[in-house]
Amino acid sequence: MDDRELVKEVLAGNHRAMRDLIVKYQDLVVNTCYQVLHNQHDAEDVAQDVFLTAYRSMATLRNEKCLSFWLYRIALNKSLNYSRKHRIFKKGIRFEPPCEGHYHEAETQPPDREDSPHEIMENNEKLEVISRMIDTLPARQRKAFILHHIERLSYREIAEVLNLSLPTVESLIFRARSTLKTRCRAYYEFGNNND
Repeated sequence: MDDRELVKEVLAGNHRAMRDLIVKYQDLVVNTCYQVLHNQHDAEDVAQDVFLTAYRSMATLRNEKCLSFWLYRIALNKSLNYSRKHRIFKKGIRFEPPCEGHYHEAETQPPDREDSPHEIMENNEKLEVISRMIDTLPARQRKAFILHHIERLSYREIAEVLNLSLPTVESLIFRARSTLKTRCRAYYEFGNNND
């Protein structure tokens, strides 16, 4: 069943269609939640809330072809709200997938060469610093940046997910990059002198 048919059946009260929709999009929703929350249990809890919200709001969906983007937007917003409420953002955004079957599996392949322990430690430190800095971005910049650089969505897809114009998305990502570049430069020039 394609998305248009699934939505039509869910709106008609077909509970099996809702189960099919959940099965189809469970990995996308849970992994999106995990990217923000960093905790599998919390991600699964928020994912349940995402599907409940989707079920209750299905009639407001304007374009059934954008079901995945709509669910993605709900998952991202619910996760950000949950993290604010529970102050989870202190940990930073995770760059690795949470579980098997992640939809960016190609990114999880082992590197062609083995890094030295020093290189691994240095890379992990850099990722942690960047993660903390991403967390300090304003909410709209953070969302756009995460969707583009971590979730690998195109600008057009981000505009659909966040319900923004394409120029707004371009501007948000540009400002996020500029801010991160400035903060990273300042951190490595001035803030990391422990010697």
